[in-house]
Amino acid sequence: MKYYTLLRNGEFIKSTTPGKYAGYKKDKIFGKLDCKSGMRMKKENRVFFATWEDAINEGYRPCKNCKPIKI
Repeated sequence: MKYYTLLRNGEFIKSTTPGKYAGYKKDKIFGKLDCKSGMRMKKENRVFFATWEDAINEGYRPCKNCKPIKI
C-alpha cells in the first residue's frame, strides 16, 4: 500500500490518499496539483495538503495563477 505525506495541524501525517493541493514552503503559497507555477518548484520545497482548509490553517495563501477554490 502506498502512503502519502501530508501537512495537517503543523505536523506531517501519512495518508493512503494523495493530497488535493500542493504548497511552496518558502513563500507559503498553495495551488492545484496541475498548476504550471507549482510544477516548476523543486521537490524539496513542496508540501501537500488534503484540504483547502488545511492549507489556509497552516498560513498558506491561494496561488494567483491557478486560483484554487474551496471544495
